[in-house]
Amino acid sequence: MKKITTLTAVLLAGLTLTACSSTSSSSSSSSKASTNKQSSSSAKTTTGISLANYKQIQVALPNNGTATTETKVKEMFGKPDQSTKTSISGLDKEATQYTWTNVDQSLSGATVTASFYGGKAVAKGYSNASLTPNDKLTTATLNGIKEGDTLSSVEAKLGAPNAESISGSGVLSAQIINYTSIKGKSGASVSFTFTHNRLVTTTKTSFN
Repeated sequence: MKKITTLTAVLLAGLTLTACSSTSSSSSSSSKASTNKQSSSSAKTTTGISLANYKQIQVALPNNGTATTETKVKEMFGKPDQSTKTSISGLDKEATQYTWTNVDQSLSGATVTASFYGGKAVAKGYSNASLTPNDKLTTATLNGIKEGDTLSSVEAKLGAPNAESISGSGVLSAQIINYTSIKGKSGASVSFTFTHNRLVTTTKTSFN
């Protein structure tokens, strides 16, 4: 987490200007700085996990790419609600999966997970995000999405999905995104499955 360097600058300036002042003035400055730090800390913990922060997590199998550390994720997300063991393709042992529910509006209603092996992220996902009904997902846009398209290109066309699951890296990677809040199509859903970051399957349910 970033240090609040502006508060330090303010304190230093205050000390220079009030070198001849009484000790009570210095105490007052320290008290204000402490209050500001507490307010800032409180704001960070109540904001919740954002989609942007979730996207910052990089997953990879050991020795097969860059992965975000468990420490870094916990710094961003805070204390997880629970932990469990999970199997990830390409690993000889189970990974530890953590779950968070303290999300902000960009992931409203979602449950976020991240799995770690050897202190590095090997999988991540979220589910049940209550997003605004998607008006980009139409028959025309679906027809424009082809096998071999990348995950990022599909999300660029359709926006954030209601659920996502990403694990592994390289040829052992798997990504699934699911859209359930589709404008004008109650009960419909569309899922995209990717391997090695390339679209291999599109599944439509009640999408006419």
